[in-house]
Amino acid sequence: MSRRKHMLEHLDEDIRDHIEIETLDNIDRGMSPQEARYAALRKFGNVTHIKEQTREVWSIVWLEQLLQDIRFGIRMLWRTPGITIAAVLAIALGIGVNVGVFSVLNGAALRLLPIPRAEQVVNVSQIFHGRTSRNTHGETSMFSYPEYLDYRDHNHVFSGLIAYEPFIDATLAGGKAQQLLGTAATCNYFDVLDEHPAQGRGFADSDCSVSGENAVVVISDELWRGRFAGDPLLIGKTIVLNRTAYTVVGIARPGFTGTEPIPSAFWAPVTMQKALEPGLDRLPDDNLSWLAFLGRTRQGVTMPQVRADLGVIAARIDQHHPGRITSLAIGTATFFSRPDEREVLVPVASVILGAFALVLLIACANVANLLLARASARQKEIALRLSIGASRWRLIRQLMTESLLLSIAGGVLGSAIAFWSFVKITEFVTSHLPHSVPTFTVNVAPNLQVLAYALGLTLLTGIAFGLIPAWRGSRLDLNTALKGDGQHSGPGKTGGRFLLNALVGCQVAVCMVLLLAAGLLLRGLYYAQTVNPGFEDKNVAQAFLNLRSQGYDQSRATVFMQSLRQRIEGLPGVIEVAQAECAPLSHDFSADHFTVPGRTDKIAIEYNHVSPEYFSVVGIPIVRGRGFEAGETHESQGVIVTESTAQSLYPGEDPLGKPLREDTGREYSVIGVVKDAQVSHLGDLNTMYLYFPAGPQDNTRSYLLVRHAAGFTGTAKGIRDVAHSLDADVSFDVTRLEDNLEVWRAPSRIVAVLATALGALALLLASIGLYGMVSYSVSRCVREIGIRMALGANGKDVMNLVLWQAMRPVLIGGIVGIILCAGVSHVLSSMLFGLSAHDPIAFICVPLFLLVVALIASYIPARRATLVDPIIALRCE
Repeated sequence: MSRRKHMLEHLDEDIRDHIEIETLDNIDRGMSPQEARYAALRKFGNVTHIKEQTREVWSIVWLEQLLQDIRFGIRMLWRTPGITIAAVLAIALGIGVNVGVFSVLNGAALRLLPIPRAEQVVNVSQIFHGRTSRNTHGETSMFSYPEYLDYRDHNHVFSGLIAYEPFIDATLAGGKAQQLLGTAATCNYFDVLDEHPAQGRGFADSDCSVSGENAVVVISDELWRGRFAGDPLLIGKTIVLNRTAYTVVGIARPGFTGTEPIPSAFWAPVTMQKALEPGLDRLPDDNLSWLAFLGRTRQGVTMPQVRADLGVIAARIDQHHPGRITSLAIGTATFFSRPDEREVLVPVASVILGAFALVLLIACANVANLLLARASARQKEIALRLSIGASRWRLIRQLMTESLLLSIAGGVLGSAIAFWSFVKITEFVTSHLPHSVPTFTVNVAPNLQVLAYALGLTLLTGIAFGLIPAWRGSRLDLNTALKGDGQHSGPGKTGGRFLLNALVGCQVAVCMVLLLAAGLLLRGLYYAQTVNPGFEDKNVAQAFLNLRSQGYDQSRATVFMQSLRQRIEGLPGVIEVAQAECAPLSHDFSADHFTVPGRTDKIAIEYNHVSPEYFSVVGIPIVRGRGFEAGETHESQGVIVTESTAQSLYPGEDPLGKPLREDTGREYSVIGVVKDAQVSHLGDLNTMYLYFPAGPQDNTRSYLLVRHAAGFTGTAKGIRDVAHSLDADVSFDVTRLEDNLEVWRAPSRIVAVLATALGALALLLASIGLYGMVSYSVSRCVREIGIRMALGANGKDVMNLVLWQAMRPVLIGGIVGIILCAGVSHVLSSMLFGLSAHDPIAFICVPLFLLVVALIASYIPARRATLVDPIIALRCE
């Protein structure tokens, strides 16, 4: 700026010197001093124009004009503090909620892993095409251990490739048994991630040299500080995981919880998989998906080179599986990198971002209305600038600069609030999830991606709400504007009202969609709170025992379960005990394909293995036939069906004795029919469901359901005491059966609260926009109202006129919103628990509520219109 000032001063001096020299030459020619100066100025030309041309040559005129626009824009916004504050707050609300939600999604799916040089680490997943028959534990896109060895040994693009099995259930013995989630990883895990334990060491190659040997473990800092109270001598000691002793060789640094969104409490060599998951040996199976891949690329290697190199290995492996074609999904590693995870996350994220974008759309329409009103008050100023030579583009640029200043102020304020508040909101939500839902690792702190999103959204918002008012404000009838007839200086009074009405209608339509969505979710939540699931969940305790993960084989588990059931039955207050593969609404599902003689189609049906006492314990009545009897096991031929399943499989026939064939060819016979119950999905009575008798195979992993007459606390303590008297190290949890319903309701409750907050915010913005539009219309129609009242119209007539003009865009926008919501409401079906996505109560009550709010917002300025004094109004005009 100092250099520019000196250049301008030198330019002025040069122009003065040139004119003085020319003046002296003219005097020497005999002219008078006054004539000589006038002649010199005429010969030199327009001084201002020459200065502008010179500044353009210097190439700084655009910067000078931009600074002028910014300074002038700030002054104009300062002169109208009411409109400025209202606009900034509306923008801050719209941008703030969108930036906050994006920061959460960024922390979950876009932020790089919290490890050194994370940009070099890529996730590798595989997608199968053609004829495939693949065993899966986890996700289909994972790899087998032999495949890992092939990719590790034959790639030319990675400095290291790791494989790991996430989410391993383990029981930490010693004192009070504790359930943990851990990871089984290849022994280069910590080296490739460049994550060295804070204490001790990571894995050595020798730890993975022989399968089943070298039982070592690295534990998390949280586990070390919590369970082991920060014991400084823990390194070298042993801990027991799933009945196998492991030597603690390292403690991870604080903050490192692994490479998955759910924190890992420990890491063990992948060669210890069989000990961690007794009875399952996954290492030799070359057709089993169970290991996730992460690789660190060599210096200078590009992503296309990685894809090409690994593609050669994939094609070579496919040669051993005729008909199979494998494509690889490779990308920078994040917490949600695998295709199976993205398939779930992307649709959910799209719906959430779309919903929050609607709030921003309302805010943009609101601010556009404010700027239109502000531009109307500045018509004489704009007309004067046009009349003295300003171009229309120059005026649009000035008005757009003012819009961007508003947007930047709102964006900064909204982003600052979002960065602070969403950290607290995320902590609150995660801390109030049901006990059975694992904690997620989500870092919502802003990074460059979030800041870039906030900046881009801010600029886009400023353009969105500023372009139409700027374009419209620059189209003036100069003659009428300079005369002061503000009502007719624009492109037409009718056109102006249409634009205002269109913006209000847009706000109402969007608001209607959000409010209807909130109404449907609240109705669905109420339905979930009051629905009868078809079984009795009160006074029933449930205990889930995964004995396989705790080192039990089938025979040992059978003895343990038989003893446990007998002792629980003898506890005071216990009425009956049942065993089941899946507890009602436990999110445990088993399904298979079955066929009915006479039909060629295969039918997917869910099923459960239960003991004879199951139906009486959970209160599901047998309406036809009989239940299971003692001694019936998996080998028995009898099957029990639900009423809806019987109707679907054998319409119009007696189902008793009818055959049912499993996909394997084994045939069963229907021995009983039970009443429909929502044991699989809350709100869904039509799920086809079968019951088979439980057998010894179920003892390694099953639920115990205990109906009791005493209080839950005493019964739960008795169950734990009995179990620990049989095995002091067995780990399990005892909960109320009715808590399973809460697990289904919790996500719906969170979404309903979120949707209600969005709907309330949208309603507030739309109401303010409607109030502003009506107030502006009344202020612009003072003369018309005065004439009407002078000709005999009373206050009621004026009120009706103003309200009709206000409610017309509301009604149109409301109808459009109802149609839009009816078309997309099926997206919410999974959260409605059987309630119709076109629930008539929601589709009637919500529009009526919005109509009442709109009437109230319109009534206040309409009431003010009835107080217009026609004499004063006409005199002022």
